[in-house]
Amino acid sequence: MGISNFHIFDSAGNCLFSLNNPEKVDQQQILYGFLYSLKSFTARMSPALIRDNNFFLYSTSRYHLIFYEFPTSIKFVLILSVDMKNETDLYRELLAQLYRDIYVQYVVKNPIVGRPRSKMCEESINKTQQTDRPSLTNTIDCEIFRTQLNLFFMQNNLL
Repeated sequence: MGISNFHIFDSAGNCLFSLNNPEKVDQQQILYGFLYSLKSFTARMSPALIRDNNFFLYSTSRYHLIFYEFPTSIKFVLILSVDMKNETDLYRELLAQLYRDIYVQYVVKNPIVGRPRSKMCEESINKTQQTDRPSLTNTIDCEIFRTQLNLFFMQNNLL
């Protein structure tokens, strides 16, 4: 069946992107809270020498949830149907490649796409920004990013 959904969260827990129709904010907050709790739990339970707490694959009888947090504090959440492979290394590399080849190319390097900003940066921009100029949003609303993302998932047999 493939991908149920794909989300991108910022460091504050705001959902920047959803592949499928955007879910209600409450559902996104519940998902982020679950991820935060799961990450905290794994950090406490894992041995001191194993600290790769930025990637995990969580499986149930209904879905696989793959989570990867990058050094920029951007979090990718991939939700797959249970008929997909359950290979940790495959998904780790896949999400790293997605970040490097799609996210960086079509979001980070795109000056038109709004990106999350720190609170201090936001305050500085508000002070210097003219009132008649539109401000950038904190969501990723870029058609070329969505197109390339779908193409990437199709090439990797996830759609």
